Amino acid sequence: MGHWAYELSGRPNSGDYQQIADDQEPGDVVLCERPGGLGIVDGFVRGSVDGMIMVARFWRVASRDPSRVAPAELQASGLPPLARRDARPVRTGSESA
Repeated sequence: MGHWAYELSGRPNSGDYQQIADDQEPGDVVLCERPGGLGIVDGFVRGSVDGMIMVARFWRVASRDPSRVAPAELQASGLPPLARRDARPVRTGSESA
């Protein structure tokens, strides 16, 4: 199987561009750090997929630091919010010992 081409649209001051990805089908969201952007990322949501020619089209939904872009992407894509990395199970007393 070949490689996927991601068409990313809407990035300010740079126009549309393509990125070659691995051979797995693309996910719903993509984060791309801006070149020389000092940690600024652009968040893209998948708009369409053409499996025959292996092209996925993504639209920019947010730009900022990753902690603010990821929730905006998930909301725009309809995916559930990410669980916090430091979240731990809380014992409620109803579990068996």
